Amino acid sequence: MKEPPLLSHYIGMNAEIGEFAGWRTPLWFTSNREEHTVVRSSAGLFDITHMTRIAVKGNQAPILLQNVLTIDVEKLKPGKMKYCLMCNEKGGIIDDLTVFKHSEKQNYFIIVSNAITHDRVLAELKEKSEKLDVEIEDLTFQTCLYAIQGPRSLEYASKFSGKDLSMLKWFAGFETEIHGVNTLITRSGYTGENGYEFMFWTWDAEKLRKIWEKIITLGVFPCGLASRDSLRLEAGYPLYGYDINEETNPIEARLDFAIDLAKEYFVGKEAIEKILETGEIERLLVGFKCLERGIPRRGYAITNMNYEVIGTVTSGGFSFTLGIGIGLGYVKREYANEEERLKIRFREKHKEIEITLKPIVPHRMKQ
Repeated sequence: MKEPPLLSHYIGMNAEIGEFAGWRTPLWFTSNREEHTVVRSSAGLFDITHMTRIAVKGNQAPILLQNVLTIDVEKLKPGKMKYCLMCNEKGGIIDDLTVFKHSEKQNYFIIVSNAITHDRVLAELKEKSEKLDVEIEDLTFQTCLYAIQGPRSLEYASKFSGKDLSMLKWFAGFETEIHGVNTLITRSGYTGENGYEFMFWTWDAEKLRKIWEKIITLGVFPCGLASRDSLRLEAGYPLYGYDINEETNPIEARLDFAIDLAKEYFVGKEAIEKILETGEIERLLVGFKCLERGIPRRGYAITNMNYEVIGTVTSGGFSFTLGIGIGLGYVKREYANEEERLKIRFREKHKEIEITLKPIVPHRMKQ
């Protein structure tokens, strides 16, 4: 089991520790509800060091990324970051990730992807770069990643960094030094709120403890992965391994905004184009709200009003913001309509839900 450098410190804070994607990491410090609510009302601090971080550098780094990522990397400006996908030859999603182009180091990119796909993404990059002038460096165990999320995140992130971050645009970043540690600051997030990430180029527990406590002292609330999951679910964001995987394609996952079919080539492009040409899209990923009391869980059947199974829940839980059960799931294409009424099978009972193609809880970050 892998551990972030501050795990013993979190245990000392009486955090509930659990396993996620091969890491021992905090699930919550107080409770899922309290931490979720504070991110929606103020700001929360997450240790997301478990996420994969990979540097791709060298003269032909842009060529490699142009081949393996679904966006046009040539259009990515220095200091900017982009959400995109890495696909297999069949168009299945290897992972969803972000790629950042360094503003000062030429041909230097940083990929942040999911913990569960660490080995798969790394292997794909190394395999596709064998004949190129490219260096692939795994930064996951050299750096740590913290995120401040919430409506007050700008205030706290600026105070902590000593920088006025009000001019930092969404999905942009820069490298600086904070408390003697080289740090990459980016602005993004997966909660539906404004947020900032700090990638610290150190694995020194004492330095990181001081940084963590400094942020907490400012008034930012420590949060675990349970609230991160309930927040992303409200925001309608898919979770790799649950809502998307190598057996799902970007079209049925409604992630077509993250692919650029205008560029000449990327792995999986031909397969995705064929799906679009033939119209062979049998299901679509949708969000839903429960209209009756109940908390949906992964694997529950989704039926039409005649109780015929037409889909499956892939992520489910309770919305602390709305006070109802919510989730994501795949349904047959003809049922993927805004405000469509369907049902979920809760053991022996069927309860009504309403489909939404929008974020379940509206996003509040300004671009």
